[in-house]
Amino acid sequence: MKKIIRLTESDLTNIVKRVIKENSVKNELIQMIKDGDWRSAAELVGGDKNLAKLAFNNDPMNFLHMFDNLDIVQSEQIGDWVLYRYGKGNNMMVHDGKNDKVYVNYYDIWSVLKKGFGLDYNETEEVIKEWLFEVYNLRGVTPVLHQTTNQLKVV
Repeated sequence: MKKIIRLTESDLTNIVKRVIKENSVKNELIQMIKDGDWRSAAELVGGDKNLAKLAFNNDPMNFLHMFDNLDIVQSEQIGDWVLYRYGKGNNMMVHDGKNDKVYVNYYDIWSVLKKGFGLDYNETEEVIKEWLFEVYNLRGVTPVLHQTTNQLKVV
């Protein structure tokens, strides 16, 4: 038997206000993450796992879709490299066309998939590979974690 719940207009107004507030907080957390501050955002909500749940519904692909609109720029220094970035010097990924590797920023992407979503190396590699194909049409590439930011700062 279904239970009928009667709501007043003020009840509905309060529900709508709460949903708007929750979406606003979620958007602020996502902006913090985009600005490269996963650690601070995670501290605000009680840890990496909580942030993954609150901001991305525990779906690593939802997290990766945050990076769907990166600028795609040919490297001025290395001819076979294409940079995926938010701005000059802020590369999230570098595609080495000669070796079919995509060097992925460890701090902003790879470690988040590990700590926030609990993915191991192979799982991380597979979800990034799927995302790269879906969003950037990169086929047959191997995602590689890249801890050294100097190489990813190539212009």
